[in-house]
Amino acid sequence: MFEFQLLGDWTSVGALAAGTMYRPTSIAGDAELANDEVAEVMFLEVIPPVTGLGVVENLENIRLILDGKEHPFINISGTDTFLTQPPTTNAKDSYYVTFGASLYDAVKAGNPVLLGTCPKYSQNLRIQAQSGVGGITASFRIKAWGYRYELDQLTRLLGDSIGGSFSVIDSRNNRQLDSFKIPVIPSKNTWTQLPGGLDQAVPKTNFLYRYAFNVNATVANIPYQMRYDTGNVALEEYNMRFEYDRIKSALIVSGLGVRAPANLLNTWFNIDGDDRPKKRYPTQQNFNQFHIGVAAPLLPAAIPLYYSVKKLDKPYLIWNEIGYLQIVDNGVPVIAGAACTSIFGTIIEMNP
Repeated sequence: MFEFQLLGDWTSVGALAAGTMYRPTSIAGDAELANDEVAEVMFLEVIPPVTGLGVVENLENIRLILDGKEHPFINISGTDTFLTQPPTTNAKDSYYVTFGASLYDAVKAGNPVLLGTCPKYSQNLRIQAQSGVGGITASFRIKAWGYRYELDQLTRLLGDSIGGSFSVIDSRNNRQLDSFKIPVIPSKNTWTQLPGGLDQAVPKTNFLYRYAFNVNATVANIPYQMRYDTGNVALEEYNMRFEYDRIKSALIVSGLGVRAPANLLNTWFNIDGDDRPKKRYPTQQNFNQFHIGVAAPLLPAAIPLYYSVKKLDKPYLIWNEIGYLQIVDNGVPVIAGAACTSIFGTIIEMNP
């Protein structure tokens, strides 16, 4: 038997000073598994901290901790304005980002290595988040949803092994990445060695989901890279520059989101020296198909809806080259910390 269900549910009710890490136990979230179970996380729902007077408070860097290990590639915002994982009832057009397909569905689709990237654990699940500038006084809640499997059903549901040859086809550039993953027999001991698990052998395939703000004001008409080592984003886990000309990894970029402030003009990827798309995505404050977070100002502020990160029409492949995300203003600088960008996709870590 396997069932989609609530895997963990955590509520913070006390005040948190700025910079405080919220890291509750798995017991607090009722997020422990029985000895004959394994599980994978499909998505998070976040009810953000907003005071009774309507003041939005900053909740940052929501991460997953699976069997005591922090997931290195999933990092989302819990602040109301920039919320991309709201309660599913409040998602605009019911569109929601999941961390991949369930392994059962990925096997049925015939592509478990690339599709079955939901984070996996065999013992317990935790979450962590951080209070941002100004601290938090309001309560907030984080729910994790996913699939729980009984061990005696794994072979029936998933087959004898998962792995083998797989290919990534970049139809935009007529390129193909071919690789091979040593097959793994699903069991309690090998569950986290499967796609989406933190104990995989290379090539490792995991879901990547991150967001970032511009630390500095933009310079008029000059492209601004969302890049960590130049100080343009605050933390390495916000970095949206991928130097895969020297690092043996690949990234399939499947989604883009932009919270556009005043004076933002365009957002785009640069891959191997070329702007993608060539004419760049228009992302003005009131003309932005990639809008994320609370629906206002595109919809009236009284409507409690949120936009998730939008899936691209076709994914971009960054492989054997440098790829990064850029924004540019309309000739008037965007102030520091005003633009929020988010991406999601599949990262493939290969042999060194």
